[in-house]
Amino acid sequence: MTEFQMLLAAIGILLGGFFVLIVAVCLWEKQSIQPFYFPDPGQEYPPVEAVTKANQQAARLGFEHGCLCHFGKAKMYRVRYDFWITPDCAVISTVSGGTILNIPTKGIWFFTKSAEGRVLATTNEIGEQDISGVMEQATWTDYEFEALYRKHMQRLKEIAIEPFEADKPLAGYFEIRKMRADQLIKQADAYYLDEEELVWRYNLKGALKFYMVSQWVRPLKRGLRSIGLMKD
Repeated sequence: MTEFQMLLAAIGILLGGFFVLIVAVCLWEKQSIQPFYFPDPGQEYPPVEAVTKANQQAARLGFEHGCLCHFGKAKMYRVRYDFWITPDCAVISTVSGGTILNIPTKGIWFFTKSAEGRVLATTNEIGEQDISGVMEQATWTDYEFEALYRKHMQRLKEIAIEPFEADKPLAGYFEIRKMRADQLIKQADAYYLDEEELVWRYNLKGALKFYMVSQWVRPLKRGLRSIGLMKD
């Protein structure tokens, strides 16, 4: 076997292992519609540097701080979420940071609903992908809060916006998560684990689709967009 063939074999083993890992996690992990809880006073996770910087930019841009939550109660999760909302309730943003199984994680998301029922989402987080079709997701890696917000606002120029409810705007975020779950079940990509339909899990079809979209389709689109062959 030549060195080139050995290299190809090593790459194949690596990709195969990565494929098995992602699919296995999808099949194992429970997904909750409302995975957040309010920490007791004084027990809040301190923000990592990226979260501090994003929160400062959000406040400077006029966003209103909705609340601070923690993600998941299992010990493997130590993730803080800050929820932000624009004064006109047109855009909800989440700023997250912390660790999962001691592995650092962080992400920024912007969500807007259109009058015709579309949900536009803009993020800098690579790992999380919506395969339900409910969200029209654009991913811009390494973008900070302000730059990512400008990208999101560019996407809103040609749509009629439906604001989130002023008296309970953050409930709109959970409505989007519920819409995604319902659509995944409808597409036979997932199934609910409880009668209340608040916890779900991918089936094999959904896990395979998630792998293909997250590892091949989305990166290809990002690459084409970065060289100007696709619109933002």
